[in-house]
Amino acid sequence: MITSIDFEIMDSLDSLNDMVTETEEYKNYCNYKALLDTDAEVKGMIEHFARLKEDFIDVERFGKYHPDFSTKRKEINQYKKALDMHPIIMEYRRAEFQLQSLLDEILFIIGQSVSPHANIVSSNPFFSNSSNSGCATGGSCSCAG
Repeated sequence: MITSIDFEIMDSLDSLNDMVTETEEYKNYCNYKALLDTDAEVKGMIEHFARLKEDFIDVERFGKYHPDFSTKRKEINQYKKALDMHPIIMEYRRAEFQLQSLLDEILFIIGQSVSPHANIVSSNPFFSNSSNSGCATGGSCSCAG
């Protein structure tokens, strides 16, 4: 059964979503995502990398015993590095990281406001609970107390 509190929460989440989409982090992410999707050079590089990956998967089934294993592995690693160093991809990843950091911080603040024992999962150790004791881990928990 949906209560009026549920509707209030949903309205607040909509408001929070609107605020996030107005941030510089979100706008930068969208700009670089659009560049990533429209830049012909980047698209070509990504498609080429996908083909290299498919070729390597075929070779990888046989492991180091395949005569092309070392060559293909070296080729894909070098191309991956070149792909990662492309300015548009570098900026896209930076924007993605900054947006993820903002979302991690928001999640942490919401979780902590609900309960200091809330299990916050984040790639950023600053915004995740480092104590491995709580309901989810099977450790002793002070939630019920």
